[in-house]
Amino acid sequence: MEPLVDLDGYEGWSADATTLFELLHAPIVDAPPALVPSAGVRKTTTNDDNETSSDGSKNSTAQQRYRKRQKRELDYLREQVAEMSAHLSVLKSIRSLETDQSSFWEKKARVQKLSSQKAAQENARLKEAVEEQLKIAETLDQLLVKRPKLAAFPTMDTVEWKMRRMPLDDAGRHACFHALMADVYDRVDTMLLQRGLFDVPDGHKAFNVSANAAEDAILIDVQAVSLIPSHFMSAGMHIWSIWCDPNHSALKGIFESKTLEHFGNDTTYLEQIESLRGGRPYLRRLSAMKRFVEEDRIVFVMNTVLHDPKHPPIDGLYSGNDVVTLVLERVSDTESRRRLCFHGQLPIAPPPGSPLVSNPRDLICDFILHEVTHTFDVLDQVMQ
Repeated sequence: MEPLVDLDGYEGWSADATTLFELLHAPIVDAPPALVPSAGVRKTTTNDDNETSSDGSKNSTAQQRYRKRQKRELDYLREQVAEMSAHLSVLKSIRSLETDQSSFWEKKARVQKLSSQKAAQENARLKEAVEEQLKIAETLDQLLVKRPKLAAFPTMDTVEWKMRRMPLDDAGRHACFHALMADVYDRVDTMLLQRGLFDVPDGHKAFNVSANAAEDAILIDVQAVSLIPSHFMSAGMHIWSIWCDPNHSALKGIFESKTLEHFGNDTTYLEQIESLRGGRPYLRRLSAMKRFVEEDRIVFVMNTVLHDPKHPPIDGLYSGNDVVTLVLERVSDTESRRRLCFHGQLPIAPPPGSPLVSNPRDLICDFILHEVTHTFDVLDQVMQ
């Protein structure tokens, strides 16, 4: 077996100690004197230099490996982004092709499915929030002898707009307004489908005023579909200019209007007061309105605010509780179709001090029907 190392010239080491076992068990003696390098012979380094160089080499190697690994991961992620972006583009192209080739009802069904999924997610979130609050309440009930002072949980973030109640602070009012409008906008097609307004012919108009099952409220329902001889964008601008101008002459005959606030583009917040023929007010409405411009149609939504501390209720007047959807669809470059859906509710018993307080229920219903018919006949004429 050949020697593993050349140790000739070192005292205490024999030339025969060539095996690993013999090297490990050889007697330890004083270190040999430093060798003087001869010409043509490479100088050897000391142990300290070797260790320092070795440590530096190890650290450098570890850093290089770490950087190489990071670079490989970054390259992999970039490849994944490119691959998934290409895949997403393909899916969008396929979806766009499917949408273009889909029938009218297929498009509506797809929108309804998305709305259903959104509602299911919201219900699941609210259910989790309720369960979390119940657990917290049970824990507090077990830990505290004194009953805790109840407070609103942070998860109750949608109470204001769901109750159609405006907060006082500006940021809260802005968020509440847009949440209220988004909720109505998401249900536009659902409202039109439920009332069959995609199936009725042009010229359809229906007014209905009745009592609810409990006979404590008046239900008001108005439907109308008509063909307008103008482009849907022009018709939309005309309608919006009427609603945003509280001094418009066309509205003077049906209610007094006043602009309260704006919450961005395509929004308006109005106070509308309707009066009897003799000029005595009987109803006050806080109307939040917004316009949504789509590719082939314009959607107007209106929902009434029921509570606003900046604009408290007026004694003796009904507080309007209405939801309105008005859709202008493109038919051609010179025609558009308008679909209108109005749903309102008022208590049968008028508020104290109302000019209607001494009238029987049937007469109040007849009066409301007459007023609603007159209002929408006027609006139908001015919105042409």
